[in-house]
Amino acid sequence: MPTAKINWRPVIVIAAVGLVCVVALNFMFGHVQWLRELFSASSGGPIGEVAPDSGESLAARAELTGRISMLIFAVITVLQCAAFALGYAVVGAIRRSDEPASLKLVRLETSEIFFDVPLYVGLFGTVSAFLVMTFSPQSSRLIAYSSTLIGIIFSLVLRIILQYPLRQRLEGEKAGVEKK
Repeated sequence: MPTAKINWRPVIVIAAVGLVCVVALNFMFGHVQWLRELFSASSGGPIGEVAPDSGESLAARAELTGRISMLIFAVITVLQCAAFALGYAVVGAIRRSDEPASLKLVRLETSEIFFDVPLYVGLFGTVSAFLVMTFSPQSSRLIAYSSTLIGIIFSLVLRIILQYPLRQRLEGEKAGVEKK
């Protein structure tokens, strides 16, 4: 029996929109004070030199680490959205397939990993935040908490709104076929 293929369009659209958002955030970091303050440890002017020979100020170093932190946050958020879109596409492929309900249930069971991917990306964000913590404790907490929270929310939405209703419908169809 032919099966429905995964529709990659949502994943590609999410990745493209994510790339635009990363570029826009990078632009805004240089032009919007509150965004710079959110990710930078310092928002003041030149405080002093980092090393006597380098000529780089502490404020410039803080701005650089803030920009890196903001880009890490943006990339992790885009990865979260792509993971969500992939889970959505997998459920859609199962829903659209012409297979019997019992086979769709098996496919739904084997696709469990796609519902956990947002959690894994959130864990990746938390570990990435620990790497940033040395340079910017403020933004590392923002990255860690938000990536974990987004991962939990996306995973729950995939399971509760997409997986559970489909599983209930397929089990009802399977029971109806077995009674006949």
